[in-house]
Amino acid sequence: MLPRSLRPVTWEIGANLGRRARPGVDAGGWLWEITRGERVAHVLVEISETAWSSDPLRLPGDTRRALETDGRTEVLKVLDQHDPPGVVRCGSTGCVYLRGEEFEW
Repeated sequence: MLPRSLRPVTWEIGANLGRRARPGVDAGGWLWEITRGERVAHVLVEISETAWSSDPLRLPGDTRRALETDGRTEVLKVLDQHDPPGVVRCGSTGCVYLRGEEFEW
């Protein structure tokens, strides 16, 4: 393992800021705060209404794990990205990253 000084700087989970839903979107989820040094970013892990009402055993593994962990498993996947997505949308076909959009929290 590389010494900490030689490892790439990654984001760290700061906090789960609780349940959130974007207006006009048929999904709800959890807003997470991540930090890297002085930088702070937010990642919303949202679950589609269809996935919320589905049998969890019929959902793709990533969506099922996101439901089970309040989205934490998906946040862990983006911590090594230079510019993490603002939204991770999970549904009946799995989870996808939405980039390039700014959302007001």
